[in-house]
Amino acid sequence: MRVYTWKFNIIEYIMTSLLTLILSLSVFVGLNFKVDIVEVVSLILAFVAFLTIFLRRPQLVVASLSIFILVDLYYFYMRKDVLTKVVLEIDKYVNWLYIYMGESSWPEGFSQLTNKYFFTTVLLGVFLISLIITFLNRILKSYFLTMLFGILVLVFQWYNYVDKAYVYLVFYVAASFINMSVVNYQKAGNGKASIASLLIIVILFSSISTAIAYTMPKNFHPVVWQTLNDKFYAAFPFTKTWRNGIGSTSDVNNFTTDFSSFSQDLGGPETVSDQVVMRVKADESLYLRGEVFDTYENNKWTNSVVQHSFGRDNYFQPEFDKNIKYTIKNVEIYPVAMNTNIIFSPWQPYHVNISNIYDRSTLTMTTAGRHVKSWYRVQYYKTEISASSLEKDKVLTGSDMSMYLQYPSSLPERVKELALNITKDKKTDYDKVKAIEQYLRNTYKYNLDVPDTPVGRDFVDYFLFDLKQGYCTYFATSMVIMLRTIGIPARYVVGFKMPSQPVSGSEYDIKESYAHAWVEVPFQNSGWVTFEPTAIYQETYAGASSVNNSDVSTVQKNNDSSTVPLTKSNTNQNVAQNKSLGSSSQNSTSNKNTHRMVLFVALFLLLAMFTAIKYILLKRRLTSRRSAFLHYYNKILKRLERRGLKRFDNETTVEFQERILDIGFSDFDKITKIYNDLAYGNMEPSEEDIIYIKEYLKRNMGHKKFSGNKPGDLFN
Repeated sequence: MRVYTWKFNIIEYIMTSLLTLILSLSVFVGLNFKVDIVEVVSLILAFVAFLTIFLRRPQLVVASLSIFILVDLYYFYMRKDVLTKVVLEIDKYVNWLYIYMGESSWPEGFSQLTNKYFFTTVLLGVFLISLIITFLNRILKSYFLTMLFGILVLVFQWYNYVDKAYVYLVFYVAASFINMSVVNYQKAGNGKASIASLLIIVILFSSISTAIAYTMPKNFHPVVWQTLNDKFYAAFPFTKTWRNGIGSTSDVNNFTTDFSSFSQDLGGPETVSDQVVMRVKADESLYLRGEVFDTYENNKWTNSVVQHSFGRDNYFQPEFDKNIKYTIKNVEIYPVAMNTNIIFSPWQPYHVNISNIYDRSTLTMTTAGRHVKSWYRVQYYKTEISASSLEKDKVLTGSDMSMYLQYPSSLPERVKELALNITKDKKTDYDKVKAIEQYLRNTYKYNLDVPDTPVGRDFVDYFLFDLKQGYCTYFATSMVIMLRTIGIPARYVVGFKMPSQPVSGSEYDIKESYAHAWVEVPFQNSGWVTFEPTAIYQETYAGASSVNNSDVSTVQKNNDSSTVPLTKSNTNQNVAQNKSLGSSSQNSTSNKNTHRMVLFVALFLLLAMFTAIKYILLKRRLTSRRSAFLHYYNKILKRLERRGLKRFDNETTVEFQERILDIGFSDFDKITKIYNDLAYGNMEPSEEDIIYIKEYLKRNMGHKKFSGNKPGDLFN
């Protein structure tokens, strides 16, 4: 019988490894990893064997966790520099994994990171899947949960456009039913039942699972329940790209996000997603200009005349004074999920390496009617403009600026009166612009969840005097119109604001939620200058007459430490971060250390609480001699089972006793007699019986390796 037990242990080990292999290969297909099947199989076989041994010994798990916590505490208190490096490396790896997801075109830095993290990802992926499947299948022996877990993973992959996950799903379900059938076969008689029984169960279950898998719906329209859909997509925006999502297509590589230019109806609640739309390689955080608008009418932004020009060899002349110093810098843009013909670029472009239509008046570029699919490089002018030089400069006026002075005749007069009141004490054009910018930044609240503009109300007037909260389109539109009412030309610009920090090196991950609107004002010498009225973003530079006018960053340089995805959940957090920009780095570091300390203390308390609960439950189980004996008897059965000596369902206690005695566990008949007296004779065990079974458990059921050579010679 011992032969049959080991036989089924080997089969169980093989099935666990097979299930792990199917899931692992599916995950690597989703990541577009070309793995060596021999290496993956070798890793899985090693991990499953190791984890089976490790997880069956709780004391090893507890000891390992304790050692990990102690080492972590040591480095936290004694070697914070090492711990910080480890945390940073983990953060870099997580950021790389998040933005990877199988893109075909990458900047050089991403290719290097892919080579660097490839084996790490394979190793971690195989280990985690092995850990979960081994725990469910070999430790908990919950074969249904094993199947359910794999199905959930594979269905998630398939709905997220990993087409081959469907094939892996069929094989995984079939293998899961085989896994279950082996268990049923073993319970039927420990190898005594006909092999035909196993084959019938396997064929039946596999046929049913395959039929169900093939009849599952593959292409169907979204459920039309608008209220529920809106709430679901607001809570889980990433599901828009799934097969049944509102942004789904037949191919993952064809999924794109339409660039929202904010030029249509302004106002109302805004919902944005964290879909990555492009990757950018740059030396600094930039405003990536997309479209520029000059006409505000009926609560919409539109354009008047556009002056197209094909640049000579795609080179563009500067639009600022020749005496202003500049350098030429590069930015590389890699579209990921962007459905547009707009060529995004910083202010002001110098050269672009793809064919384009250039608008001289707005300094924007588009392709000739086709969407941008491949990467492109933009060289741009990095000007040396200071706040002090802008105070000496004047805004550009003239007939060609008339379009940038337009505003509706129906605009309430109080908008102009407010602008005049804000700027009445300012002497220079620059100070007036900064005064309105600062007024908007300091007076109004940032909020994505705002109501629609009432019918018949002007968007700007409603924001300034009634709503008093909104997002970037509210702030930028209001600043442009207020400036125009006092005779200062301004225009409305939309695009993307890059995050303050790259994900790695000079690589930036640009999400849909980074879409932004801002303001540009023309100066005679400096050209079009960027201003930032939205409070959650760092202003482009300081420099009104009441502020220190020392040279700071140029118009394009933005030390933005607050740029984060514009979602409703983090709006208040962003505002709070901006209010605390003046705090010292020492306080920031102190807060981080405090948070880490709280985390470690919480983990320690959790472990202590778990131990205490386990101790209390054990004490409750041992309140009587009857419950105490049953506790120790079940413990003996579990430890025998770990050695492959499981009691079968059709086996009596006496038959089981004889089998155990034959193998070499002497005196087990006395344990069985006490148990039978308790279970069938309702006799209470004595105190001596409790002491005896405890000693028997300690003496014969330790974790030393059982030799089983002869009776009495139990352990090496």
